[in-house]
Amino acid sequence: WDRAEQTGITNLGGENIARGQADAQAVMASWMASEGHRENILNCDYKTIGIGAHFADGGPWWTQDFGF
Repeated sequence: WDRAEQTGITNLGGENIARGQADAQAVMASWMASEGHRENILNCDYKTIGIGAHFADGGPWWTQDFGF
């Protein structure tokens, strides 16, 4: 939430974070197999989404931010 607020996003409601999956298909399969991550993805109360991928040593890192 601190990171989002620093960029001007004040309505953050949920976040999915993953590390190490080789591609977007693999990370989505992982998130959909996780109850909490799946709940974020399917929550119709969220009206905005931000998606990011960072490719570097120790990663890649994947994020989804959901807002109202």
